[in-house]
Amino acid sequence: MSGWRVLFFLLCLLPAVAPGDTLTVTVADPFIELRTGPGRGYPVFHVVEQGQQIVLLKRRTQWIEVRAPRGHQGWVSRAQLARTLDDTGDYVALEERELADFFTPHAEFGVLVGELDRTTALSVQAGWAFTDRFQLALSWTEANSDFASRRLLDVSLMNQFLPHRRLSPYVLVGGGRVDVEPRTVLVQSSDRSERSVHAGAGLRLWLTRGFVWRAEYRHYVFLTTQDDNEELEQWRTGFSVLF
Repeated sequence: MSGWRVLFFLLCLLPAVAPGDTLTVTVADPFIELRTGPGRGYPVFHVVEQGQQIVLLKRRTQWIEVRAPRGHQGWVSRAQLARTLDDTGDYVALEERELADFFTPHAEFGVLVGELDRTTALSVQAGWAFTDRFQLALSWTEANSDFASRRLLDVSLMNQFLPHRRLSPYVLVGGGRVDVEPRTVLVQSSDRSERSVHAGAGLRLWLTRGFVWRAEYRHYVFLTTQDDNEELEQWRTGFSVLF
């Protein structure tokens, strides 16, 4: 399969941006207090009474943003929500739902190692997840062989299929530039810089609240000035830290 067909196939897999998950629960305690921000230093501005329903929107550390009846929206400590009820009448085990916490945008930094065209390659990547499914990532890769040194700088759009699961597959597409520095003296050649496009797929494994392991495959197409474009494959794995 050519590089362009791979790009087209994976682009077709990118669905429209979906909104983050929400959860509706019923207050079981006599009341809960809504604060204007995620912390005890913020004032209480509204009280939700027993039996009323609230919608959990997103989480920030030990505080959860909720929407109460009549449109009041504020922050409640996780401890206060420990005795809320779901639609079956059971208590919602928020303490046990680390992977189901409601998504908040975050930054991510990682280091990966692998092979680019059968040459050992080192990659450094920084990303910004702006929804629970989509992330923009900037990646720098260097691969040195006996014949040439390649340095790749590219930007990717990544889509996770199961963002709230511990193990989630994803696809990505993107573009950038590659700098090639020949090392052989048998053939006269000069340094060159070309545009590149790529597509790929991978797996992300949530290890703890702040660490992620990933394994990834990428197919690169270098848009050279020659008659035929150059195509390379990359396999890599590594760890990322979330901020």
